[in-house]
Amino acid sequence: MKIIKRTDSHIRDTPGGMVLVATQAGGQPPQFPPIEFVHHDQPIEEIETGPAGSLYSFTVVHPGKDKPAYALAMVDFESGVRAFGRLLFDGSPPAIESRVRVVPFALPDGTPDYAFQEQ
Repeated sequence: MKIIKRTDSHIRDTPGGMVLVATQAGGQPPQFPPIEFVHHDQPIEEIETGPAGSLYSFTVVHPGKDKPAYALAMVDFESGVRAFGRLLFDGSPPAIESRVRVVPFALPDGTPDYAFQEQ
């Protein structure tokens, strides 16, 4: 049995905005982050999720003195995917169930990634 590592990005720019790429295998619910390792003959469907979803939950992390606070969120999408990621906001945080969109975000090492921001 041969195992293949999926190397496609988990984010994608589209004309409608940035989306997350979830995967679905064999009738299972879609999942994000996408499946990383698959059997070479296992059918995997990519599902573009976003660019907007509903804020399910969030928390503000206070990592300690001399480090800025940041927020993490879980966002529900119409595809049935619930995704976790950074939540960006200025001032007051968005309300639970408010609409947020997927936006570009760079990790500390400069790697392109995503975050969520109120629409």
